[in-house]
Amino acid sequence: MKKIFSLLMFLTLTVNAQAPKEKVLELIDVMQADKMISQMMDQMIPMMQQQMKSSLKTEEQEQKIEKVNTIVLEEAKNFTNNIVNGAMVDIYAKYFSENDINYMIGFYKSETGKKLLKLTPTISKELMEKMMQDEMSTFQQKIKERIAELEKIAE
Repeated sequence: MKKIFSLLMFLTLTVNAQAPKEKVLELIDVMQADKMISQMMDQMIPMMQQQMKSSLKTEEQEQKIEKVNTIVLEEAKNFTNNIVNGAMVDIYAKYFSENDINYMIGFYKSETGKKLLKLTPTISKELMEKMMQDEMSTFQQKIKERIAELEKIAE
């Protein structure tokens, strides 16, 4: 009897331990994760391109930049697909049970979940602007003050 009970407990824990990858893929689709990662890449790519342009020294190098831009855009798409369909699935499956995944799918299909998805880029942008405007100078000043205090103690 104990063996049967132990086996049932083990099977229950194993089943609840990880969500099936199909369910995680459904969640990722409902969360529009590929769209969010693409938006993040869309913000990073211009910075990368600007850095590349600033390092160009000759006209020949400038002519190559268009080819490089095409490569960067293609690789960004591959990167997004690899993350969304690979690492992200594995990580979600590792940390969430099937019940957790089903709950999240239900949430992101709800009106509140859809609203969150729609507003997340706006909220993130606003938050970043606020941090840079209102908080960054204070943050930097406090770090400088604390480093100065450390230097005084070290003397």
